Amino acid sequence: MATHAQRVHVGHTIEWLQAHAARLDYPPRDNRDDRDSWSWHLTEGQAEHVVAGGGRLQLDCSELGSWVLKCAGLWHWSTPGYTGSHLELLTSHYTDPRTADVGALVIFGPGTGDHECIVYRPDHDHGDPVLAGHGRPGFDVAHLSEIRARHRPPVRFLSIAHL
Repeated sequence: MATHAQRVHVGHTIEWLQAHAARLDYPPRDNRDDRDSWSWHLTEGQAEHVVAGGGRLQLDCSELGSWVLKCAGLWHWSTPGYTGSHLELLTSHYTDPRTADVGALVIFGPGTGDHECIVYRPDHDHGDPVLAGHGRPGFDVAHLSEIRARHRPPVRFLSIAHL
């Protein structure tokens, strides 16, 4: 069960990534390589050490979401998976953004999905949570409404409540 402390940790990890966005690369031509695997297998402390020493991390959108959850002790698989596998692994899906809490994965697009983000700041009243995502070099933090405008429907939320 995802605890309040773990969700707070997710938020802090997202803040750290945002503060170090200039050190975050996206896989060239959207093809994962050894740098992705190396980065994803780093612990949070190791990643902080790499970045503090001037190094860089490389993750794609779904690797980033699973790495953030791994840092908070919520990802129990030995690999990052990909957007489509996240739809299979996290079986509690919903579409109402007002029910999304910190750490929920957000999948954009039909089928196995086109893009993935993670909820950073919920919006239980209006349904426009702030999401964190990584679909290019750097790091994006924006409202659901802004990100949704750049992607195909549907938008599906994956609950982390039972991880």
